[in-house]
Amino acid sequence: MNKSANLKIRQVINWPAWPQYDEAHEDAVLRVIRSNQLFAATEVAAFEQEFKEFVGARHAIGVGNATQGLQLALAALGVGTGDEVIVTPYSWISSASCVLMQNAIPVFVDIEPESFGICPEALIKAITPRTKAVILVHMFGLCSKVEEIQEICTQHSIALVEDGSHAHGARLRDKHLGTFGRVGVFSLHQRKAISAGDGGVLCTDDHFIYEKVRRLRSFGDKQLSYNYRMTEFAAAVARVGLSRLEHENYIRCNNHAVLASILRNSPVQVVEAPKNVKPVFYSNLLLIDLPYQQQEILVTSANSVGIPLKRTWQPLHKHPHFDRANMLNRIAPWDVLNVNFQDPSTRILPNSEKLQENILFELEGHPLVPVEAMQEAATYIHATINSFS
Repeated sequence: MNKSANLKIRQVINWPAWPQYDEAHEDAVLRVIRSNQLFAATEVAAFEQEFKEFVGARHAIGVGNATQGLQLALAALGVGTGDEVIVTPYSWISSASCVLMQNAIPVFVDIEPESFGICPEALIKAITPRTKAVILVHMFGLCSKVEEIQEICTQHSIALVEDGSHAHGARLRDKHLGTFGRVGVFSLHQRKAISAGDGGVLCTDDHFIYEKVRRLRSFGDKQLSYNYRMTEFAAAVARVGLSRLEHENYIRCNNHAVLASILRNSPVQVVEAPKNVKPVFYSNLLLIDLPYQQQEILVTSANSVGIPLKRTWQPLHKHPHFDRANMLNRIAPWDVLNVNFQDPSTRILPNSEKLQENILFELEGHPLVPVEAMQEAATYIHATINSFS
């Protein structure tokens, strides 16, 4: 019997939006206006210096967004027509579409069910003589099996690119995620932990990669180059976010702990970080293994009282971008080789499809969400699920 309609909550929960800019951000923007210099100058240079010092990288380069950063990373690594790049089906689209931008072939492999990153065993099976790189995403501030994957890449002379867009400040054994591979890329989109409206930053210890990306991000190089510069506005606002990041990550982790504590003895499994990881919980992942109808009732009921519970992203290999029919005036990169390559949409990735389509849900707990709201949300979710029995 469903008794969720009879559940009482004190009032609709006030779940604040993220981000909310304040006087510090206003001062940063005014500083740029008064400088009369709006693109790629002192603010960008200052942010690059501060970010590389924060993550412990030799170099950092500001760009217009993380998609540009990923494409530039692949370009600097020499990825192009005929090359294969192994990618995850569990990410935002740019983690794989950047491969198409280089006329290369995205090869989707299954995820593992602990950190929901690329499965090392599946990665090994997918490597071919054409494999040039792996793009590893640290979803929601958890840590993928980066050490295992880094070792596999080293053994096969494959470049590892980390997408740390959810993992600003997350560490494994005190080393920042995004600094294990040849290149790390972080998003500074409005919804991210460092919120600059739009922007991105690429970090690397490889001086060759740094120099090539620096040349390619602005028009004028002998090689094909781009207008991928970061603006002074984005850098100035990002500097404010970076200065607050450690404290705000502490709040995210505390909100996560509250949620996990209340739901510990419920049918909901709150996903925890792997051992030796200092996570950041960009959002909270929940495993809710209930019949579909009950899941829909739970989400609808929670949303009606202000709790932003939602299903997670759907498997990326099924996205229309990777369907031949939607490439318009472009030929699918795998058809260039005239090889019998399996279309991404037809691949069978059991973990991805089971988890993303049926079990994984998200609940944000960003720094502006008060702990009382997390308590109420967890209690409401627990009570709603109990009402199904």
